[in-house]
Amino acid sequence: MKRVPTIVKQLLQKARDSAMLAVEYYNKPAVSFKSEGYITMMIIAWNSLFHAYFLKNKIKPFYRKKSAEGKRPRYEYVFETLPDGKKIKEKRWWELSECVKQYFQGDNSSPVRKNLEFFIPLRNMIVHRHIPELDDSIFGECQALLINFDNFIKQHFGEKYAIKQFLSFSLQLAKTPKNFIGASKE
Repeated sequence: MKRVPTIVKQLLQKARDSAMLAVEYYNKPAVSFKSEGYITMMIIAWNSLFHAYFLKNKIKPFYRKKSAEGKRPRYEYVFETLPDGKKIKEKRWWELSECVKQYFQGDNSSPVRKNLEFFIPLRNMIVHRHIPELDDSIFGECQALLINFDNFIKQHFGEKYAIKQFLSFSLQLAKTPKNFIGASKE
């Protein structure tokens, strides 16, 4: 069996940790920002998972500069200055919408793609603007996002990376959202 590169292992760990934190956050009873925290962490999880997938398959998930024909591709870079003054230069990684575009290519009808495309603008609204209360109205979509994540990780990296064995239904006193039963049957 081929050795998994360190960067792929690190990205897989980040993806799994982010997904489990998303679920933990969503299931915390006193948190009123449930959907927003869940969505933000799941976007990080999916983005890291796609990056791991692409690197495992020898695809560089970085934005390229436009270059003259026949020349080696050049990459876009991001420059950051840390609080201690240290400067960092790294390649600009694809964000989730680009990962989705690259992975699904022309398959616009994939339910997994549609589910991810449902959440990308919500995440952007959460981070950059205001979003109305969503918890009850998007439960099914949130459940599908998690199930799709676990299925993807098992399909491309194997059962040992699945997170399903670490998760269970949370106990609650709230009334069951309308779309809970359908989502939990999948």
